[in-house]
Amino acid sequence: MSECAAKRFGYYTDIIDLTEVRAACPSKIYYGARTCWWTHDSRHLGRHKSGLPCDPRGGVLFETDDVEDFLRAAEQETQKSPKSCQYGRHGLRAFMAAHHLNCVVSATDRRSTCFVSWEDYNRILDEADVKR
Repeated sequence: MSECAAKRFGYYTDIIDLTEVRAACPSKIYYGARTCWWTHDSRHLGRHKSGLPCDPRGGVLFETDDVEDFLRAAEQETQKSPKSCQYGRHGLRAFMAAHHLNCVVSATDRRSTCFVSWEDYNRILDEADVKR
């Protein structure tokens, strides 16, 4: 993938992992209704022009106060084969890449990405693996 393509898709930062999300003892998880984006921190939420909280694209959010159930469901999903896991070939890594802190627009633009497909996060992880 060219440097321009990498910038278009985003930049993987790997700032936070599932253990750290759990250690933060969040009271809620917020996640995009039409995107893969999610966070455990209400400070990451955007504000829609209506005043409602939103994802970085301005999209509608769901939330849950059953944090452990949300995280456990993600872990269980990744126990499936890569072909049947909804997160794609990178499984839990793709799920974590969709966290607000882990994938940004570029190395210099620290705004969180907010993709509608898991394939976009898998591509970013592929690119990050090539750079290592």
